[in-house]
Amino acid sequence: CRQYWQPVFLAFRARRLDESQAQDATQGFFLHIMKTSLFRKADPQRGKFRSFLSGALRLYMIEHYDRQTMRRQRHNAEEVSLDEAGPEMLHHDAPEDRVFDREWALTLLEAALRRLRLDYELARGAAAFAVIKQFLPSAQMGIPDYERAAAELRMTVPTLRVEVHRIRKQFRELLRREVARTVSAPHEIDEELQHIKDVLLHG
Repeated sequence: CRQYWQPVFLAFRARRLDESQAQDATQGFFLHIMKTSLFRKADPQRGKFRSFLSGALRLYMIEHYDRQTMRRQRHNAEEVSLDEAGPEMLHHDAPEDRVFDREWALTLLEAALRRLRLDYELARGAAAFAVIKQFLPSAQMGIPDYERAAAELRMTVPTLRVEVHRIRKQFRELLRREVARTVSAPHEIDEELQHIKDVLLHG
């Protein structure tokens, strides 16, 4: 719940809830999951955890927000229960779905970066990681300066390039490990990695 709080929170914000309302809605969603033991229904053999959580969130929105809106607009609106909701209600064209997927991707990237930082800081220190992280895909802001970074790390530029290659490879492996925890089959790992790339590039 802690790890995926931000994607859920921003999905509610995409529905034009203010910050306080979105916080309450997010807490309500995770409380609903725990009260109904919904995570027990997340069968790894039936698909990706991202899809499961996104679908559960959409159904929760339908149950607790869309239905309330319909009640306000039409007193005789037909209610839709979570058990009766069909696949058409789980479309991924709504703004909150795009926000959820983007934040999901960022959450996995941050988890991989956090693991990498702990390992690197243990070996070389926090100051060294602060320099090297600018060469990672998740942290890059513009084009990093190899000569300046090499001087800060007291390395030659060729040595730094080797170090950057190594650290990027380690980062990819850690990200792959994070993704593997959320899918049901090995072939889905590459699909999710591609999905992460797509949502970060195209929103």
